[in-house]
Amino acid sequence: MTSVRPATASDLPACAGIINDYIDATPWLPRTITREALEELFTPALLESRIVLVADNDNAIAGYASLDDKAGFLHALYLRPEARRRGVGKALLDATKAARPRGFELTVFEPNTDALRFYLREGLIEVPEGRETDTEENVPTLLMRWKGNAA
Repeated sequence: MTSVRPATASDLPACAGIINDYIDATPWLPRTITREALEELFTPALLESRIVLVADNDNAIAGYASLDDKAGFLHALYLRPEARRRGVGKALLDATKAARPRGFELTVFEPNTDALRFYLREGLIEVPEGRETDTEENVPTLLMRWKGNAA
């Protein structure tokens, strides 16, 4: 059974591992930061500046979302491979929508067609003028927006 809850400091190493493993397993996504440097970003200070939610599946972190509530920007939503297509991403996105009912934006790497389909299915829209080709990874991104409950 999957539950979504606010992350604690003890969850942060698992979150760092999820994104590090995703980068390593994704052929079109070059690593621009070492595993160690990325792990160092997941400190308790992150919990003070962002809303970090984790999907807890039988006492194991199956995925996480990181939202900057002030800017209305979802910086990350990543899952372990075995958690995909099992409702975990939807649970995290629904919790993000509940945490930010007035809407938010995110970027998705253009080659990540599974994520793009997921976000479109879940009510986000692409913002065409937000396509970015000059990224750190040299992989184009698309800007997506969820307009919130008032939309």
